[in-house]
Amino acid sequence: MSVLGKDLFDFQRSHTNTKVEFGASGYWVEMVPEMQPYGTVLTEILNLDVTPFQKLLDRLNTAVHEKNYDDAPRAYMDMQKGFGSLPLYRLYLMDFRYFGDMKIEEFVGEEAREAFAEYVINEEREIPSFMQQQIKDIQLIQERYAWFLDRVFANAVFEKKKGQRKESLAKQVYLHNLGAFVSGVSLGADSKVDAPQVKTQYRMRGEVQGECEIVEKMCFNGLLDFVYVELMKGLQKEFVPKRCANCRSWFLQTPGATYSYCNEPAPGQGGKTCREIGAAKSFKEKVDNNDIWKVHQRAYKKYFARVSKGKMSKPEFEVWAREAERMRDEALAEDEVAKNKAAHEQIVRRVTEELNRV
Repeated sequence: MSVLGKDLFDFQRSHTNTKVEFGASGYWVEMVPEMQPYGTVLTEILNLDVTPFQKLLDRLNTAVHEKNYDDAPRAYMDMQKGFGSLPLYRLYLMDFRYFGDMKIEEFVGEEAREAFAEYVINEEREIPSFMQQQIKDIQLIQERYAWFLDRVFANAVFEKKKGQRKESLAKQVYLHNLGAFVSGVSLGADSKVDAPQVKTQYRMRGEVQGECEIVEKMCFNGLLDFVYVELMKGLQKEFVPKRCANCRSWFLQTPGATYSYCNEPAPGQGGKTCREIGAAKSFKEKVDNNDIWKVHQRAYKKYFARVSKGKMSKPEFEVWAREAERMRDEALAEDEVAKNKAAHEQIVRRVTEELNRV
């Protein structure tokens, strides 16, 4: 069996010991040259449906239990492909997917098919067992980390208004009394403390004449430990998964951004993204709830109609539009500090006259 699972899929090599190098704004997995932004794997896990992967394992377990020599080889190779498609592992286990796509005869040869089936049924336990553990860990992550992130972002400001200060992720964790979870308590399998026991080394990454940085090198024995470190490093650097306010899927929020909506196609909206729909919704709500915005939009529509009817040139309209934005923003800023309803109404009357003076 030297050409079979022991050589090609032995997890005693590096497959259960994933090497990751953490840098300033992302990380590198094994030998994959592309940097992954912090939160990439966690976001993928939060959106993942593990049902198809569990079905692959169930089929293999059934074949092994029933000693089905005809189905076991194919079920095993399909399971290998499924394992190589899981978050994190899909970044570097390309050989699993490659061999999973092969025909049994291409993989072991016709004469070794029965021996391969014998190996799968009577000897191979490590990879299926490890994959089952990763599925369980994914389900735990989906439950606990989604709960944690939802608590962190409760009532948080995502669509930052002009002049409005955005709280750091660390401050949001603190304000929601979730600081204990930073140390790993109850975010993993252990009900007391589950922070991973990992060793850290440092090395230079990059070229002396090009971009280079000092990175942390860690090794992980499973998804649960890796995701804990990825989340905490992401929180440090302002990378974090967020729920889309429209489709409820998770998307990765990068530093400095304040979106409430993902940039994926919205369900049943003819190709429009959730962000496009969200922007239109936010704009409508802003106009509906602010007298100055209402005045500005009425004036905008009036002068735009003049352009359509040929009563105003497009260059003249563009000059008016820029000036109208300036007057609107000045009025909004003044209204922010208005002391009473009378002052507010006076500002609205004045900006109405200014916007309709042409």
